Amino acid sequence: MTDSTAKPLRVALVGVGYIADYHLAAARSAGAEVTAVCDVAPGRAQRFADANQIPSAHTSIEAMLAAGSFEAVHVLTPPHLHLEPTRAALMAGADALVEKPFTHSAASSAELRALARTRGRTIGCSHNFLFFPAYDKLVADYQGGRLGAVDQIDIVWNKPLGQLKGGPWGAWMLQHPRNILFEVAPHSFAHLAHLVGPPDHMVVRPYDRVVLPRGNVFYRRWEILAWKGNTCIRLRLSFIDGYPEHYIHVRGTQAVARCDFENNTYVCSDHTPHLLDVDRFLTVAATSRDAVVQSGGTLAGFVLTKMGMSKTGGPFQHSISRIVEAFYAGRSGGLDERVSAAIGEHAVKIAEQVAEHAETTFAADKAYAPSVSAPSAPTPTPSTPTPSVLVIGGTGFIGRALVKKLRAAGHGVRLLVRDPSSVPAELTSLGVDVARGDFTDLASVAHALPGIRAVYHLARGNGNTWAEFSKYDVEPTRALAELCLQHEVKRFLYTSSIALYNAGKGVGNITEDTPPATGGDPYVRSKIENENNLNALHRERGLPLVLFRPGIVLGRGGCPLHWGIAGWPYPSVARLWGDGNNKLPIVLVDDCADAMVLALDAPGIEGRSYNLIGPPVITANDYLDELEARANLRLRRIPTTAATYFAEAVAKWALKKVGRDPNARRPTYAEWDGRSFAATLEGGRAERELHWSPARDRETIVREGIWVPTDEWFELPTAAE
Repeated sequence: MTDSTAKPLRVALVGVGYIADYHLAAARSAGAEVTAVCDVAPGRAQRFADANQIPSAHTSIEAMLAAGSFEAVHVLTPPHLHLEPTRAALMAGADALVEKPFTHSAASSAELRALARTRGRTIGCSHNFLFFPAYDKLVADYQGGRLGAVDQIDIVWNKPLGQLKGGPWGAWMLQHPRNILFEVAPHSFAHLAHLVGPPDHMVVRPYDRVVLPRGNVFYRRWEILAWKGNTCIRLRLSFIDGYPEHYIHVRGTQAVARCDFENNTYVCSDHTPHLLDVDRFLTVAATSRDAVVQSGGTLAGFVLTKMGMSKTGGPFQHSISRIVEAFYAGRSGGLDERVSAAIGEHAVKIAEQVAEHAETTFAADKAYAPSVSAPSAPTPTPSTPTPSVLVIGGTGFIGRALVKKLRAAGHGVRLLVRDPSSVPAELTSLGVDVARGDFTDLASVAHALPGIRAVYHLARGNGNTWAEFSKYDVEPTRALAELCLQHEVKRFLYTSSIALYNAGKGVGNITEDTPPATGGDPYVRSKIENENNLNALHRERGLPLVLFRPGIVLGRGGCPLHWGIAGWPYPSVARLWGDGNNKLPIVLVDDCADAMVLALDAPGIEGRSYNLIGPPVITANDYLDELEARANLRLRRIPTTAATYFAEAVAKWALKKVGRDPNARRPTYAEWDGRSFAATLEGGRAERELHWSPARDRETIVREGIWVPTDEWFELPTAAE
C-alpha cells in the first residue's frame, strides 16, 4: 500500500481504450493522482479526461511529457504501439507499467528492459490473470508440493471474440493471423511462463480458418502442445461463439487442481484416508463446498461494490488493482515477479515461438493479411459518380444497407468513418469515397462536406450516462445540423428510433403524430432531444430535415439474437418482453434502406417523420420458433412481465443509490412495459408519401429476416451455398 501521509504519486495514462477505466480505478484506489491522459484519436482523450475529472488530455506522448512531470506512466495502447511510448516515458524519468503483452517482439522487450536498467527506472507488465485470488491458491498448492510431481497442465481459453462478428475490421489483432498471439493469447502464455517457464519444445496447430470482410485471414482455434521436462502442457485457444471457458487444470501425483477464471473459483482434489467410495464422496463434497463458498464470496463482493461498501470491484478489476498496487510498492525494490518485465518478456518469447511454428501453416495457406493501411479513395469515373451524399454511420447494420441502395440508385457516396481501414470490402468495392472523421469533430465533417447536397446521420455518440449522451450525441448532432445549414445542404436525414414511443398496454395505435414517452434510458432520451433540437432548427432556420424511426430491423448482416425480440443475458437465454405473443413492428433492413433512399429526392417532405415498419405478422415466440428450428438449437425461453423487469431495475437503482453512484437513474415502469409492443405501431405515412413498399407477407419476413441472418451468424451450410 502507498503511504497515506506521502505526496500522491503523479501518474499518466497512455491510451484510453476500455482497459483504461480499470487502470484509472486501480491507480486511484492505490492513492495515486492521475493528472494526464494521452490518446492519438482526436477527441477521445479529452472525452475520457472530462468524464473522469483528469486535468489534462493530449494527443501525443511527447506533448504530454513536455507539459508535466510524472513518476509513473501506464502504457495501455495496442500491442504494436507499446515500444515508443514506453521508451519515451523511461527517457523522461518515469517508471512504466505496460499492459500485456509487454511488447510484440522479444527484441523490443529486451530493449526496454535494458533501457530501464540504464535509466534506473522500474518497468513492469500487467498480466492481470496472474493476480486473480483463485490463481493465488493454485500457485500456493503448485509450489508448496500439495499437487506432487506435475504431469500435465491444461491452459484453456475458450471465449468468443466479438470483433470477429462486428469488427472493427481495422483492429491490429485482425490484420495478420499471428497478431492474436500477441493480443489475447498472452493471457495463457503468461501462465505458462509463470508456472513452468519457456517450454523445451512444442507442436502448434492453428485451424478453423476464416476470411474477414477486409480480406484478412484469421484462425479461430489453436492447439498448442508443449513440454517442459517431464511435464506436458496443452494450450487450447478458441475464439468461436460458445459457452465461455477460461481455466487451468493441473494433474499431479498427489492431487488435481482447477483454477476457473470465469467463475473465480479454485478447487483441489486430493485423497482422504477413507475407503474408496467414502473418499470419492468426501472429495466431491469438499470441492462442491469450496466452489459454493467462493462463488458466494464473488457475488457478495459484487453487491457490496454496487452499494459503495467495497472498492475491490469484480475479479477483473480486483486483479488489475492488485497489479497496480504491487507495481507502485515495488518501484523502490522487490517487484513482485508476476508483474516483472522478465515474465512479460518470457510470454512474448513464447508467442514468437508459437508464431514460428505456425508460419508453415500461414505460408502454405497463403494467409498473410493485406496491408493495414487505409484504403485510398477511388478516382471518380462516369460509373462512379462524384460524391453528392455523405453518410455518417455508414458501416453500421442499417448504414451498410443504405450505402448499397444509394449506389444501386446511381448516387455518389462519401462515408465519414473514424477508421478508414475498418470499412468492409463490400462497401469499398462499390466505389465509395472514404473520409476519416467523426460527427463529434466538426472540422472533420466540414472537410467532408464539399460537393455534398444531402447528409444521412445514422451515427450515435458513445456513452452510458445521460451526461455522456448529452455531450457526445445530443450536442454534436445539433452542431452537425447547424454546420449543414452553413454549407447549404439540401437535405438532412436523421435516423431516430421507435424506442422513443411508449408502446405498452392500453396505448392503442401509434402514428408519427403520437408524442414520445417521457423519461426513459439515456439512449431513448437522446433520441427525443435530438428530434426536438432538429425540429426546432427546421422551424426556426429552415433545416431541410427528414426523420426516420425504424422498427425492429432484421436482415442480412444482422445478429439473430436481436434485443428487439427479447433480452439476451447470454446467447442461450431469451428473456421475453412480456409473454412474447404480441405482433411486432418488424422491418427488413433492405426495405428500411429503400425508404431512406426514396426520401432523398421526394418533394415537399421537409419536417416530416416516418415510422419505418411493415405490417405486424410475427410475434417474438414465432421468431424464436423459427430461429430454433433453423439453427437446430434449444433456447431457454423465459416470459418476463414488465413488473418483474421494473422490480429488478428498482433493486439495481437502490443499490447504486446506497453506493452514492452519481449516475444512478430511477427507472420507470413504462420503459419496460413499452418493450412488449402491446400497442400497434403504424407506418403507413411512408407508404403514402414516399411510395414505399415494405415486405408484407410472413414468408418473406421469416426467410429474409430470420433465416438469412441465422445462417450467417451460425455459419450454417446454406449461408455458403
